[in-house]
Amino acid sequence: MARVQEPRSEVNGNISDILHRTDAHLHRRSEPTAPDGPNQLNSTIQRVSGASVAEIDGLIRELQSLRDYLLREGQRIQRELTEYTRLNHGALESTRIIAETLMKMRTGPDRAPRTQ
Repeated sequence: MARVQEPRSEVNGNISDILHRTDAHLHRRSEPTAPDGPNQLNSTIQRVSGASVAEIDGLIRELQSLRDYLLREGQRIQRELTEYTRLNHGALESTRIIAETLMKMRTGPDRAPRTQ
């Protein structure tokens, strides 16, 4: 994945942007208007919350994507560790066999001293 920015700081930045836009939107809408009753209030609430809900949905999708990425990476690392353990065990076993063979050659009863 080509993400370089730290996910936490990106999410914090996105949340800050949402809060600033919502705050600015609310300040623009706070100008006194003629009272039309509950219908205007409902309409205003839907307009204000609609943008916020869309932004939150986008953040949720982004977080789910990051979660999936982290799960895949965790599985990949687990596979690599399993393979490393297998190779390490094989190397240790080979080293043990070589060491035992060298010890037998060095101390074996049928070995005569070399003369040159």
